[in-house]
Amino acid sequence: MQSLWSLLLYLCGLLVDVFSLCETPVKLHANELDRDQYFGTWFFIAAASSSPSSLETFVTTDSIMFNMTHTDNPERLRLRAAIRMKAGQCVPRSWVYLVMEKSTDLTTEGRPHMQTELFSTKCPDVIMVKETDQGYERILLYSRTLHPAENCITAFKSQASCFDMGEFLLIPRTLGACEFQESQTEHS
Repeated sequence: MQSLWSLLLYLCGLLVDVFSLCETPVKLHANELDRDQYFGTWFFIAAASSSPSSLETFVTTDSIMFNMTHTDNPERLRLRAAIRMKAGQCVPRSWVYLVMEKSTDLTTEGRPHMQTELFSTKCPDVIMVKETDQGYERILLYSRTLHPAENCITAFKSQASCFDMGEFLLIPRTLGACEFQESQTEHS
């Protein structure tokens, strides 16, 4: 009898998946990426999470421009940020991502518990990133352009709901981007 119930529940789950409007995004494997394609400037557009506390970091932010570059070591990628706060000041930050040969995700130097997954989207020049660390999980939308098409933001919001992330934050991007500066501190 228990096997019959298990089979019935499994079949119900399959039916829900078939009729679900949620499409599973295509995961990009960090160790197989054409890195040149992802180097350069990216703008932070939006974030989503299941809890408001996971998005608190971004509430006082007006815009963030990122620059991804290589280092002397092919297993290390440098990410610099030029953060414009809503109050107007510019805050530089930098991170080092490690691309491990046998891992499909990025790890952040100095943050052993943080997992960063990359996903492609149907919108050109847009990428979705899922960050998981102790105490939070969120997805982030980045674009090569400061103001991507509205349907790209709508698609991201829809994907967030498929991840059960109902908290959504659109970065205003109204004060203009800051210039890149050297950061004295590594953050993530």
